[in-house]
Amino acid sequence: MTWQHPLFSGLNLYIEGRISSEDASRQTATAGEILRRLAKQPGLVLADEVGMGKTFVALAVAASVALNDAGGRPVVAMVPPSLKEKWPHDFELFRKRCLPQEAQARLRYGKADKATTFLKLLDDPKDRRSSLIFLTHGAMNRALDDGWMKLAFIHRALHGRHQTKQLRRVLGRTAGRLLRLGRADRDPEMWEELLRKLPSDWLTVLHAWDVDPEGDGNPDNDDDPVPAALLAVLEKLRARDTDELYAVLNRDVPQRQTKHYEWHLKQARHAIRDEIRKLWDLAIQRMRFRLPLLILDEAHHLKNPGTRLAGLFQVSEAQDDAAIVERGALHGVFERMLFLTATPFQLGHHELCSVIERFSGTRMADSQSRKTFLEQVSELRRRLDAAQQSSLTLDKVWSRLDESDLKIDGVPHSPEDDWWPAAMNGRDVSPKLQEVLSCFSRVQPSMKRAEEVLAPWVIRHVRPKALPNPFQGVPRRDELPGRRILLVGDGNPGSSEGISIQGQSLLPFLLAARATACTPKSRPVFAEGLASSYEAFLLTRQRVAKDPAGAEADVNSILDGDDDPPVKSAIDKTAMWYLAQLEKFLPRNDPLAMAGHPKIAATVQRAVETWARGEKVVVFCHYVATGRALRERISEAIRRKTAEQAAAKLGCPTTEAEIELERLGDRFFDTDSPVRRACDHEIRAILSEFPPLAGRCDDLVEIVRRNLRTPSFLARFFPLERTRQDEDSVRQALETEDASGLSLRQQLRNFFEFLAHRLGEPELIDRYVEALLSVQTGSHIGERLASYYSDDELQQAGTEALLPNVRLVNGSTRQITRQRLMLTFNTPFYPEILVASSVMAEGVDLHLNCRHVIHHDLCWNPSTLEQRTGRIDRIGAKAEVCGRSIQVFLPYVSQTQDEKMYRVVVDRRRWFSILMGEEYDEYANDVCAAEKLAARVPLPESAAAGLRFQLAVLTKSEPAAGDSPHSMDRRDRQPGC
Repeated sequence: MTWQHPLFSGLNLYIEGRISSEDASRQTATAGEILRRLAKQPGLVLADEVGMGKTFVALAVAASVALNDAGGRPVVAMVPPSLKEKWPHDFELFRKRCLPQEAQARLRYGKADKATTFLKLLDDPKDRRSSLIFLTHGAMNRALDDGWMKLAFIHRALHGRHQTKQLRRVLGRTAGRLLRLGRADRDPEMWEELLRKLPSDWLTVLHAWDVDPEGDGNPDNDDDPVPAALLAVLEKLRARDTDELYAVLNRDVPQRQTKHYEWHLKQARHAIRDEIRKLWDLAIQRMRFRLPLLILDEAHHLKNPGTRLAGLFQVSEAQDDAAIVERGALHGVFERMLFLTATPFQLGHHELCSVIERFSGTRMADSQSRKTFLEQVSELRRRLDAAQQSSLTLDKVWSRLDESDLKIDGVPHSPEDDWWPAAMNGRDVSPKLQEVLSCFSRVQPSMKRAEEVLAPWVIRHVRPKALPNPFQGVPRRDELPGRRILLVGDGNPGSSEGISIQGQSLLPFLLAARATACTPKSRPVFAEGLASSYEAFLLTRQRVAKDPAGAEADVNSILDGDDDPPVKSAIDKTAMWYLAQLEKFLPRNDPLAMAGHPKIAATVQRAVETWARGEKVVVFCHYVATGRALRERISEAIRRKTAEQAAAKLGCPTTEAEIELERLGDRFFDTDSPVRRACDHEIRAILSEFPPLAGRCDDLVEIVRRNLRTPSFLARFFPLERTRQDEDSVRQALETEDASGLSLRQQLRNFFEFLAHRLGEPELIDRYVEALLSVQTGSHIGERLASYYSDDELQQAGTEALLPNVRLVNGSTRQITRQRLMLTFNTPFYPEILVASSVMAEGVDLHLNCRHVIHHDLCWNPSTLEQRTGRIDRIGAKAEVCGRSIQVFLPYVSQTQDEKMYRVVVDRRRWFSILMGEEYDEYANDVCAAEKLAARVPLPESAAAGLRFQLAVLTKSEPAAGDSPHSMDRRDRQPGC
């Protein structure tokens, strides 16, 4: 079977202001390489790091295939439910900005979150068939809910049977109500005619009876009620397949009106539904069609469920999709497959092979092709086994090193130094270090041999260490661990020591340490909670107290979905005594003292200082109680800071300053006010540069005005010391720069350019505008605050403790609220600080106006931290616009369980791509194991780089940073050995 689809020649992935020329070149080369490889092999995994544009690469591949397919067959993209709207939006941007008009006109998309919709999209005539179908994970497993298709099964159950005249009359009277299709008591002749005619003729019958089967008022675009793929299966159903359904129809459908008619009708409906569900499952298995390409997002969900890592499956429907693709309804349907994941090495090597083995579900040319493919996977598994075994040996030998072994040629080195090059070239090293060097030299060729057979199946690019042109040399990220969160400004050098514990905080942490020592083989959830916040500890304590011997379920309930292993916690009596004493010493009735928790205080201080300099901040935490506490503490600190800034400018007490801010803000409502007129004039002048926004000009002016009048903006940017606020005041406020060197005028212009040219489509512009209009800004004081929050946002908090520019998003937040806050945070407007759990850590863009992230709660899984940071470290991020590094804060409390977690996670992050699929729950749930890992000599980055697989699409003139000696051009590699 020949599969040849070249990269579309008119493709241009460069989008000014969104995708740099370097990124566009990489993405274009990757898309071309994917198509070249797919011409020779059944599938491929694209595993670029998070935020590097896998979606656009996949869309470039999809468009090239769809535009070149002679039969006009659609490409199918299976996407998680959380991304089912994002993918179509990205496709529209891709279609409008990356393709010429001729190609744009030929491409359209459809969406399906159930199999019936999917089949109908496939059944569309070629002239209006979708080029790309976005199929939600789990869609093929959902029950049949389409009444016309149910009627088709009933039609088949009657087929070829004798003495059905009376049953057909009864169904003519009841079919509409049985199947909830309307026209229940009218036109029984229509229903009888439908049961007489073939389902392929039903559309003609329905139009003759003036029925609109799709309810859209447009008969010209009506699809056949029953897709051709289902018709083909129905025709092959035998009488014995439908015997049970026929029996239910005869037995349960009420034949005459009686006192209990409605009850009997309901019972019949349920019985028919159950029988049709069985037939639907059978039909799904028997359907046969042929499509050119499947793109499957979040492919790490497709590993073998029997060997899953704890917490890896976040989308349970994807497990069922795996079976459908490999051996179910979609087996043999797709000619090629492209899987997307940012975390391929989170899988164990056997699980990665299982993912690649799913490509056996493609339509292969013959049995020999399948045999060859399985042999290649077997060889891949063998070589990965060998590489894993040698890496485990290195890990074991490395664990014996201590600081005394870092004396090389008589020169001592610190574990924080990059001492590895000196060790590689040293003549006088310790015996233990010599053993490590010897083992390392054996691991390298083993990794190279594995890479040779892995490279054809996996493409992976690692994010550059520096920002793109014109900011070469500026580090892309500035990682600030421990107490560096307390330093003022960007890029400050300083110690990586933890946050110190002082004063009345000292005793609780000492007691937690004693309790931890009592249960060394158990996860110290109370110590982890205490390091997060006093509130998290108290909630953890309540859960553990209920069942000290087995608190797993309750303790897990206080976390909010991070990819941490399940908690295994058993507390003995001695530990319980220490915890009881600890609880007594916590100042639960003193809000000020509770806010003095060392890490809470540090996070609040950093968030407020960053906000005061005009920047946005994302704070990630996985304790529900900590998220709520941070929202309240940050809100209170900003309220206090706002009053202090205003008071300093106005030269008055803070209470008077708050009143003055409210009074000045109210002037923006007065159409005759000079400040209102000046504000509107300046904003309209900027908007005049963007004609596509003319239809929403008034709304956008209102949005900007509402944000300018807020106390937080007035206190930071307005010259309040002036006796009169007028045109000059507004201009001065618009020209004041944030810590990134961007003025509000620049940010507004960037935002309007984003709406007008990077989105372009009116419906996409409307999404942002409507979201901004729905997010209240308003007062920072008074009763009006109560109306700014929905119940899912408040989460039992009083509005008097909150500010509208500080928002909380966790598992209790409704999806519609999450989407609204995500959109608005990605603008220059409210909210300015987002406190989030892992629900915002995957598939969410927060990067356009934010370059500061605080990982308040760490996580044992290194991939989770990378996913979180990837929300603001993406193509087109604010950092790429302003030329300032992304600030990544990793605060931890010194000499506590928190510090152990930090040191383990940072070190294992480097080992993670070498020791594939490491079971991190072994040390997360074992204090002794975690302590040993925390005390290890960290693996230097240069050593890790020498062992990582090099899987990028490169030319020989483009070496990647940190390439290993065995890097090579991938273009000419063939699958196999």
